[in-house]
Amino acid sequence: MARRRSPPDPRLGDLLEKVRGLAQEVRETSERVHEAAREAHRLTEMARQQAEKGHELSRAGRQEARAVTDSLKQSVYTAENGGSRRPDEDEN
Repeated sequence: MARRRSPPDPRLGDLLEKVRGLAQEVRETSERVHEAAREAHRLTEMARQQAEKGHELSRAGRQEARAVTDSLKQSVYTAENGGSRRPDEDEN
């Protein structure tokens, strides 16, 4: 016995079109999210590099401040002791 096919329901065509549209929206949203994640990674790397540079500058600044402090202490000691050097000073 042959099976009869019923005519396609027009609502199925509308539903299929809507599903295709939603699938396209999902793809586009996925692409935007992926691009945003790549940008976030790029910015995170830049921030990491800037933080490291800041740490290096901070270390250099502390060293320079110590050198200035030592120089000022030496100047004060020298001025107070009539030009003699501090006993603990290294001569280079």
